[in-house]
Amino acid sequence: MSELIRCAYCRAERPANEMKAGKISFRDRHLVTRKAFVNNKTNYYCADKPCHGHDQMAHEG
Repeated sequence: MSELIRCAYCRAERPANEMKAGKISFRDRHLVTRKAFVNNKTNYYCADKPCHGHDQMAHEG
């Protein structure tokens, strides 16, 4: 049985071969200095749906 991975945007659980990794850029703040900076993280998204693009737009505000 294939490993199931949850999509970071729509929360659907799908086999790993139906998912793709995607990088998200977003504004964040340093925990100590509170200075703003651009942060990145990599999540898994559905390969056949626009989840990656929608999640990026959601992080942009």
